[in-house]
Amino acid sequence: MKKVKLLFAGHDLKFANNLIKYFDSDENFEVNIDKWTGHSSHDEEHSLRMVQWADLIVCEWGLGNAVWYSQNKLPQQRLIVRMHMQEVNTNYPKQFDLNNIDKIVAISPYVYEEFFRVFKFPRQKMTMIYNVLDTEKFNIPKSESKYNLGFIGMSPKMKRLDLALDILEKLWYKDSNYKLFIKGKKPEEYPWLWKKEDEKAYYQQLYERIEKAPWKESVKFDGYGDDIPEWLTKIGYILSTSDFESFHMAPAEGMASGAFPIILNWDGSNTIYPNEYLLSSVNECVDKIWQVKRSEEQVNNTQEYVKKNFDIEKIGKEWKALISSLL
Repeated sequence: MKKVKLLFAGHDLKFANNLIKYFDSDENFEVNIDKWTGHSSHDEEHSLRMVQWADLIVCEWGLGNAVWYSQNKLPQQRLIVRMHMQEVNTNYPKQFDLNNIDKIVAISPYVYEEFFRVFKFPRQKMTMIYNVLDTEKFNIPKSESKYNLGFIGMSPKMKRLDLALDILEKLWYKDSNYKLFIKGKKPEEYPWLWKKEDEKAYYQQLYERIEKAPWKESVKFDGYGDDIPEWLTKIGYILSTSDFESFHMAPAEGMASGAFPIILNWDGSNTIYPNEYLLSSVNECVDKIWQVKRSEEQVNNTQEYVKKNFDIEKIGKEWKALISSLL
């Protein structure tokens, strides 16, 4: 049987990597990548070669890549655009040639409805497939994690590290064993971010707050690295305190490791995660952490939820079904 030539195109493929590996390991597919250098910048010669090569194109993010491919794909090719949430605040989707896009995939029900509300995409061209996780990578026995809170990605300020510090502070005054481990680059490591005065001022105030706090030694900055599964072995509770998210992989990754998720209820979180993990205030988060008795049953429940909903084996099959329906 002839292999399906499958192309992934986009500037940031971190959320698509599991899908790329999944199809690359399938003997029925031949996979190629068109890595863009920015939202609308790319090697056009390479992209044109990829147009000549591909049977089906997946644009990761609905930005300049999706505009270009919708205007340059060949009549016999199929084009899927996978959209997150960032695109809502851009004009790129208004430039799509919708006649040349076969399917727009939203990564959550809330994101699906937002794209329909803002851009009025035809519903027959839209579908929802959750973000994807290789849950087995995170299934590593934990070290001592009873008092350890985890926070992945502190930039930009909408991630609300200040609220995570509020949670730690209140817990620390109850029991000084509690610690907050922060994984990811510091904001000053992003030159574009550190140039923004409001962002810079926000983080400088946070650093000053930590420096003066009696719980200063209970805040650990662990830096950036591709070792999230290993890092999570010391985390008992994974925090999601953002003002808004399209999906937020951190709670799912934490749950896959057996950590208990503490999610401040951002818009759409209830379409992704169970209500028992959604909280409405810092005090509720503190009470939940204080009350939760971590057990084998709790660990199994959190791991089972992400495996059932986001695992690559499940999501991969949904993508295969979508591709089969289009070819």
